Amino acid sequence: MKVSDSDNNNILELYQCDYNRRIEESFAQVLTEKELIRFFFINEDRAFTDGRSIVVDPAVGNLYEDVDALLSAEEFLRIPPHFSNDPWNALRIITRGLNIHECLHILYTDFPLPFLKDKRSTTEARIKALSLINNIIEDAFIECAGCSVFDNIEIFLKFHKVAHLFAKTPSRGTTSQVFEEEIDSRQMQYTLPLLLEYINYMGVFLLYPMIEQAEPITQIADYVSKTKQLFLEGSICGEPTERYGFTQKIFDIIEPLIPLNSKEIDEQKLSFTLVDRSFHTGDNLSINTINNKGKSVVITRRLFSDLEGNPQPIVDYDTELEGINAEYHIEKEEAMQIVQYQPVTTNYFGDDFDCSNIHKNIQLVETKPKPNFNFKRAYQQIYDKYRININSFNNRFEQLLQSRIPTREERKLFGSGINSKRLCDVKNRYWYRTTEELGMPSIAVLVLIDGSGSMVGERRNGAMVSSIILHEVLKKQGITHAIVEHRAVYGENLVNHNILVDFQARDEQKYNLLNLKADDGTREGLSLYWAENYIQSNTSEENKLIIVISDGVPTHSDGNYSYVPPVSTKDTANAAIKIIKRGTEIIAIALDESSEYSCYDDLKEVYPEVIACSNLKQLTGQLLRIVSRKMG
Repeated sequence: MKVSDSDNNNILELYQCDYNRRIEESFAQVLTEKELIRFFFINEDRAFTDGRSIVVDPAVGNLYEDVDALLSAEEFLRIPPHFSNDPWNALRIITRGLNIHECLHILYTDFPLPFLKDKRSTTEARIKALSLINNIIEDAFIECAGCSVFDNIEIFLKFHKVAHLFAKTPSRGTTSQVFEEEIDSRQMQYTLPLLLEYINYMGVFLLYPMIEQAEPITQIADYVSKTKQLFLEGSICGEPTERYGFTQKIFDIIEPLIPLNSKEIDEQKLSFTLVDRSFHTGDNLSINTINNKGKSVVITRRLFSDLEGNPQPIVDYDTELEGINAEYHIEKEEAMQIVQYQPVTTNYFGDDFDCSNIHKNIQLVETKPKPNFNFKRAYQQIYDKYRININSFNNRFEQLLQSRIPTREERKLFGSGINSKRLCDVKNRYWYRTTEELGMPSIAVLVLIDGSGSMVGERRNGAMVSSIILHEVLKKQGITHAIVEHRAVYGENLVNHNILVDFQARDEQKYNLLNLKADDGTREGLSLYWAENYIQSNTSEENKLIIVISDGVPTHSDGNYSYVPPVSTKDTANAAIKIIKRGTEIIAIALDESSEYSCYDDLKEVYPEVIACSNLKQLTGQLLRIVSRKMG
């Protein structure tokens, strides 16, 4: 079934999401072995790199929606119709092919590009000629390097190249037929400048060895004969500086073909596909282009031919493509869940909880925000900074989890105690005994962070960093946890609870931890009832713990009534006592680093158990000690 243009546009828009961008960026960082490589999507019908960033248009040439071209490529490569049947899969393999191409340039190409500094570059036409020759050799070389050094990237390079070839060709059929017809039609009368006739011929010769070319036209035949071997040798020369020497030798031979006017060198008339022409011309290079020495490599294979340039048969990619197709399916589902994810809000009122009447008309809004990927890099930087601390805490927890915990065995004929519910057992199996075994205590933790205006600055930053470390450690140890920010809006009967990390959260939720804010006040008595309800409703662990992080007593005004001490203090204390008696433990951490005001004493009037944090750098350790103590 043919996909409509509007459907294709919608698929393209969905595909160019940050989830897919991050997949490609991560792949590029691994392939290039450079953590600072960045990957971006554009919609400019091109792909390029400046040695630091990779920029790709997944819809380049509208190939992803050209079903005929995709199908022809699949037939040529003898692979199932994974991509002609699914525009999403087509976008994925096209993007990955372009990404690999640019990564190989970063690995093996010198930056800045050498022809820009060549003494031969005296006119714009001569620069274009150098760039085109260099283009052919460099593209052929990185293809050789890719399939010589790396496993499992050959199919991406081949598919990208062949599909673009069929998309560019106006008629259908085999590549051999298409190019034979095109070249033969020019035997009688050529219409292109001789330089482009020559570049066309040599580009097809080196980059598309599967195509059977006719003899070159008379005007370029001698140049073709003198330079064929130079192109072949240059494309397998593994040292970048020496490789550019072949470009210079070829240029010197074909110099008489170079026109005076650069406008005669219309690269759009080239009949073979240049993957990233802007890269090779230097048009895309940024002002701050980095200096990069391409790696040396020994070439053992070519993409479509042997080392002498003779065409090779197509290999079987069926097994490899099955894995790729399965991976694409999973990634698509993941991407769609994220792209189509909408913030989830749930509304409550004070009447929904058994709280004091002073909260009766207060609305409580529970929000699960959409993951904010803009914080990904900042999150990673914080993680890297505290990696040693995280590993240390993880080691401590791993030792703790090896401790013995009590386990009760029922239905015994003898034991240490009697289960009265089983006294009617005709086999007298009403005894139980307590043993110990290795295992992890059953515990769920909800961290409730004060989001009021007094948390601004260092307190907010300390809570944020501690939350990140806490999340990473608890996640590693498989401990059920959630991290929630709460605040009451001044002048409104409104309390907001932002669930930054939920119980059984998706990994990308963690980026929202960097979105902690400091504004308005708190209505902690009501927030505690919500927290109790939330942890009870969403976890099945035997032990439940609420950790309150606060820098003072709750205060709020809805415009009519004020929720301030001593009322707020007494109300919150009553809520804490009631919740603890019902089986959910509560521990408060007082952010008490200020010399002007001590909130520890105030919070002692609210919570039965309060821990003073006089140094924000110790907050993470105190949080984890609380959890480990409850697990011990």
